[in-house]
Amino acid sequence: MSKLPGLVIIGAGGFGREMVAWARQSVQFRRDWVLKGLIDDNPNALIGKNCALPLLGSVRDHEPKEDEVFICALGVPAIKRKCTELLLTRGARFTQVIHQTAVLGDNVELGAGVVMCPFSVASANNRLGRGVVLNLHASVDHDANVDDWSQVNCHCDLTAGVEIGKEVFLGSSVAIIPGVRVGDGAYVGAGAVVLRDVPPGAKVFGVPARRKE
Repeated sequence: MSKLPGLVIIGAGGFGREMVAWARQSVQFRRDWVLKGLIDDNPNALIGKNCALPLLGSVRDHEPKEDEVFICALGVPAIKRKCTELLLTRGARFTQVIHQTAVLGDNVELGAGVVMCPFSVASANNRLGRGVVLNLHASVDHDANVDDWSQVNCHCDLTAGVEIGKEVFLGSSVAIIPGVRVGDGAYVGAGAVVLRDVPPGAKVFGVPARRKE
């Protein structure tokens, strides 16, 4: 049997350390990699932290090896894209982490680097682009799509036909009604209820969501 590649997690902060646990549980479900370590530009990221994996060095200096695959555990979409693209220029290969409690419906398309955290749902006819994260208990209803690098945080509810652009940040417990579009680079604050389209780059907050001027 050929040797499985080692999974390297980009980011050794709180989310990265959570990802260690989720990936360890997921490896029992998806046996196409083994856990290897984390990389982070903060050399002290794991000092005083109880982490089962070692810090392998910095993102800026890491040279991907043929027997490594990557996922990104950084919560800011633009930084996630920048770090991912840097490693891609060096030949990195990105995989997926799908927790064993996540739900995948029919006709769901998952891009490279997608992370589906515990109890997240992609129901049917969805597309999750490159590097998209569905955090704990986040759900994407039928015919809804999330584009590259976007972050869908805990308990978000994206209903039918919602379209999320690139590098969008959705705070915890955001709810978006059917058919709404959220433009590239938008920021939607925690707990917001989005009833209308959000322009690219806009910041919205509240119930219902109001644009910050």
